[in-house]
Amino acid sequence: MIELLTSFRLLLELFADLGRTSGRRLVQPMLTVACLAAAYTAIHVMQEGNLTAGIRAAFLDNETARSERRRLEEQTTLQTELHQFAAANKLIDQLLESMLARSAGASRVRLNVIHNGVTGLTGTGLLRYDVTNGVAAPGRSVGPSVANQPLSDWSDFLPSLLAGQCAFHRIGDLHAASMRASFDQFGAASMLICPSADVQGKVVGAIFIFWDGNDPAPEGNDLRRLMTEGQHLGAQIAAVLDLQGPPPWPTATHTAD
Repeated sequence: MIELLTSFRLLLELFADLGRTSGRRLVQPMLTVACLAAAYTAIHVMQEGNLTAGIRAAFLDNETARSERRRLEEQTTLQTELHQFAAANKLIDQLLESMLARSAGASRVRLNVIHNGVTGLTGTGLLRYDVTNGVAAPGRSVGPSVANQPLSDWSDFLPSLLAGQCAFHRIGDLHAASMRASFDQFGAASMLICPSADVQGKVVGAIFIFWDGNDPAPEGNDLRRLMTEGQHLGAQIAAVLDLQGPPPWPTATHTAD
């Protein structure tokens, strides 16, 4: 009887030892799984910016649901950017109209924006410019749209713009034949170009004010006053362009041959 009791006690101790060992072996993997699950959840919560949305994205959504949610978020972002772009574009047109009103006898005012539209074979950016906005006096045309033109066309007045100064030129005196021909299309005879520069002095574009053949171009104090106003307006437009950002649609990038 004593031997039977002794054997039974030994079996109980053996089972107890096995239980403790098995428990330790189970706890460690369970803790590892719990830590991984917590980290996985935390990543999704940070991505979603919300605890409930993060848990849903981590454990409830499938790939189709996630793709659909991303699509809806992209559409919402695009609509927001479109509204911001439209509002900024309208403000730029209003600023150009105010400049036209101050420029006695002027036929049109156009905004040219500088961008890196072409990359050469060496990888060097080749600067270009676009006419993005324009307003015209009654009975006058804004002129043909221009895109992706080489900034070398501005050789006559670019140094003045980079120095933060306006420049007045007769169209017939311009060295860039393509620019001269473009301005001839709408009858321009002279122009005032003022830089559009931000508070750091970075030139992002230029304002072109045109007078046609029969328009009296400003001189003396009137021209100096207009240059000062053009510089102020250029700074305002540069600030709007900074807030506007790039257009909310892909822009074509060309590669020079």
